[in-house]
Amino acid sequence: MDRKLVFATLLFFVFIAAFIFVMINSELKNFSYLRATYPKLSEDVYNLRRSSMYIWGIRLFLSFLLPYIFLVSKFSQRISVLVGEKHGLFLSGLFYGIIIFGIIFLVNLPLNFYSGFYLRHKFGLTDQSILRWLELNLKSFLVNDIVTSLFLWFPYLLLFHMPNNWYMVLGVIGIPVIIFLVFISPFVIDPFFNDYHPMEEGSLKDGIQILLEEAGIEDANIFVVDKSKDTKTMNAYVTGIFSAKRIVLWDTTINNLTEDEVISITAHEIGHYVKGHIWKGIIAGVVGLFVLLYLIHVSASWVLDSSRGEFGFKNIYNYASLPIFLILLNLLLLLGQPVSNTLSRYFEREADLYEISITKDRQSAVTAMEKLYESSLGVPKTSQIFNFWYRTHPDLEDRIKFYLDTPFEEIGGK
Repeated sequence: MDRKLVFATLLFFVFIAAFIFVMINSELKNFSYLRATYPKLSEDVYNLRRSSMYIWGIRLFLSFLLPYIFLVSKFSQRISVLVGEKHGLFLSGLFYGIIIFGIIFLVNLPLNFYSGFYLRHKFGLTDQSILRWLELNLKSFLVNDIVTSLFLWFPYLLLFHMPNNWYMVLGVIGIPVIIFLVFISPFVIDPFFNDYHPMEEGSLKDGIQILLEEAGIEDANIFVVDKSKDTKTMNAYVTGIFSAKRIVLWDTTINNLTEDEVISITAHEIGHYVKGHIWKGIIAGVVGLFVLLYLIHVSASWVLDSSRGEFGFKNIYNYASLPIFLILLNLLLLLGQPVSNTLSRYFEREADLYEISITKDRQSAVTAMEKLYESSLGVPKTSQIFNFWYRTHPDLEDRIKFYLDTPFEEIGGK
């Protein structure tokens, strides 16, 4: 193995370990600020935050360590040879993907159980049964990993026939695929995990319908999802495009907030539609996809050439190279988090402004957000570096200040 690759590998894992340490330490130090500023904050908030950060650090390190072990142990090559001896490109890719992704899934399963089941029960965030938890994890494996394995043959076909331009072709094909997935997600993917039903007739639906008409998107559907069987936390979101666009409210949100607070939250989600955030997000995602694929193309070739056959294979179009792509993908996504999350926080700020501007109800916006954080035992303020790197939404402290102090914007010429 080339010395430069050995040095880069050591430097890489030192960087990841240091990154995890700095991030966790910054959050633990932030507890001093929280205790001084929010003296009534429950001790459960701190305990959950601490445990969640430790789990995050372990999970992040494993996302790089496991693929690296697959490479240096030549396990990836052995699996590639095993599944490729008597099968064609499609079946070889399917079997290889199931084995590799299955191992990763099983290794992470105890962490998922601890963070997604044990901790959430310990701190009273869910009444979910163990069978329901297992069901959701298995469904997630089917949707994410098995489906990926089904299509693993295609990028490797491009790698074989177009070694210098595969990333461009894959990026172009990715554009309609992304749009299609956004369109079909509300009909196919979402109902696979939970039950959705149209909101019942009543004053709440009437109030939301008035907002939709004012916003000019009266064709958007309003759905309620049965999240109460999985969590006691609250949320709402927008999804879909064209005739598939819908606003989805968790049943926990409707059950635990006042009608004005629910309308306020819904106004925020409507703001995402009015401001074009879904389409802007798709455009940003497409641009990011091209950048990501190009950087992976350049980096993967260098890693393989520098390995000098130490991984057991010499061709990038060998399925055994998948761990290289996983490591690079995880690294580039990690480094790109500040960019994507800065854009996300900007979108959220625009939706917050739309929310208070169309409802003219600052107080409901504040109390609804406070209750959302209380229900999830969320911290009202994170450390600066965590906020910069990982926060997709502004902190509660910042949002309340924004709700109370920001002048309304004009809506519909009013």
